[in-house]
Amino acid sequence: MGFHQEEVFWGERGMRRKSGRLAKPMSHSFPEVRFSRPGRQPHPADLRGRVAVMDISFDGDHPDRDLIWAEQLGERLVLWIDHHDQLIWEKLTDDSRFVLVPRIDAPACPPLITQELVDKHGPVDTLLCHGDLDGVLSAAKWSLLQAGLPCPDWLDPDSVVADSRMGEFTPRGARLDEALRGGNDATRRAIVASVLAEAQGEEEPSYAKSNIDRAQGRHQVAIRNTNTLMESATFLDDIPEDAVVVDIRHNTTRADLTHLLLSLQKVHDWVVVFARGKNQTDKILVGTDPAHSGLDLRSEFDLQGFAPFRVHVSPHALVNRLPSRTLQRYLRR
Repeated sequence: MGFHQEEVFWGERGMRRKSGRLAKPMSHSFPEVRFSRPGRQPHPADLRGRVAVMDISFDGDHPDRDLIWAEQLGERLVLWIDHHDQLIWEKLTDDSRFVLVPRIDAPACPPLITQELVDKHGPVDTLLCHGDLDGVLSAAKWSLLQAGLPCPDWLDPDSVVADSRMGEFTPRGARLDEALRGGNDATRRAIVASVLAEAQGEEEPSYAKSNIDRAQGRHQVAIRNTNTLMESATFLDDIPEDAVVVDIRHNTTRADLTHLLLSLQKVHDWVVVFARGKNQTDKILVGTDPAHSGLDLRSEFDLQGFAPFRVHVSPHALVNRLPSRTLQRYLRR
């Protein structure tokens, strides 16, 4: 999924549509916000002015390719902030543009964004961020601090809950998290708009409210569907690990993978989910609750750039670590 192809973006004079018409004038200048993911960054020529990258790890398979992308940006790359531990960080210790902090010290990205950091490296023209709530709130926070506006008190704590899945959301954070999990790129934009309006003492824009409300409604439907899907979880009784597998590749209803994983992780150490991506290719997710299982999935599968509690794995890596005949049958389907 390419997050950088949305129909609207935040620009220096507010929210602008592709047509160039302003959706709503704003009293402050904000950078343009773009969303992407590792290895899928837009071409440097498509990014405006000075660029800051936030909450995007380096491509786990080809990290040097992302370094080449950074080199193509040249001096326009102002800052790259991330908290997904990777070996390639060792090459960047002498480059002050890269603020790379281990997840154990930074369970989310927004707390790393401080007024001091913004004053030192900013202003920027474009923010390129990951599309999860942690990344979306990173974009909102930088935009606020660059404009000299206060950051809402809930933003940092809720970003930690979102990216660690530990603790409890505030009502504000819970609403945005549910909306994003039931939303799309337009919802990401609406969340940024909502946060910026709050910081300026304004009501939530009507277009943002309606988008967030609709997305939250879709999420509630997905939760009900997912609760039904969980009933098909199969215990892997031919290996010593406490593991279950759920195959939702042929599911035709909206589902919430986060809810599926979190629910099953409460009672099992390993949760394996076979799913389909938007391009109809198979994907395998493995989840765990480290506090319950004591596992770090990055170590279990020798992976970089992931959270310790949720990873994407190849079929070979899966059966190599969990040599279950049941899993092998699922892979042959």
